[in-house]
Amino acid sequence: MARIDLTLRIILADPPPGVVFSKQDAKNHPVDPVRSEGDLSFDIPITLTSTPQGLRPGGGFVRTDGRGRFVYIASGRAAGDCQTEWQRRIKIYLHDLPADLVAGDVVEATIAGRAKDGGPACATVPLLKTWARATS
Repeated sequence: MARIDLTLRIILADPPPGVVFSKQDAKNHPVDPVRSEGDLSFDIPITLTSTPQGLRPGGGFVRTDGRGRFVYIASGRAAGDCQTEWQRRIKIYLHDLPADLVAGDVVEATIAGRAKDGGPACATVPLLKTWARATS
């Protein structure tokens, strides 16, 4: 396997209403901002390449740090809304992606969209529903 193109679908459960969320590309630009009025979902294109260590996510939305590869969902000012007090990002690590993916798959996971303080979720958040192939 040389390269697999697929889509990550990240579902934000119960985000605070009226807050703008967006995907954030690897250059910190908000992409496809939307104001929350209920659960939200974001489709993020990525590529997987096979390495001796396993599948390696890459693409224009994927970043890396000492813990692994991840994507960001931004909110408030970080998502392009200059009229809000919020400026947060959700970090979603990709190390738990299923190993049996094929080109064209859509893989989804659900995360909390709201933090304990009632504002938009931020920092590294655990998956509420782990990565699985999307059914629709």
